[in-house]
Amino acid sequence: MEFTTGDLDPEAELTTRDARWQLWAGKSIDRPVWYATASTDIPVALLTAVTECVADPAPLPRWREETFSYIKGMAQLTPILPPGPPAPTPLDVQRAVASRRPAALPAPSVPRWSTASRPALPGPRR
Repeated sequence: MEFTTGDLDPEAELTTRDARWQLWAGKSIDRPVWYATASTDIPVALLTAVTECVADPAPLPRWREETFSYIKGMAQLTPILPPGPPAPTPLDVQRAVASRRPAALPAPSVPRWSTASRPALPGPRR
């Protein structure tokens, strides 16, 4: 980032690269990879916000098709995987339990005894 002191022509600030503020990226200001200018009358809060965003090292999501203009070696591309489903909250679990149909009640248990022996099976025993 560069700040120019002294008097500047307001018309030149809007039509040339001779501006109060210059933000640029690359190895040389003569051939920057990216640059932006801001005039004398730009609110400092806006300039601060732009500077913080440009300087933020956090990755920015981009579609691969939109990165064709990046100069090779100047950007690091990392695939982003979609997030998995969120874990259920206690309220989700409570709602799921409440929405289930009540299970059929088991038949009452009745003891059954028999004194009769089983009928004999036809044919020889093995």
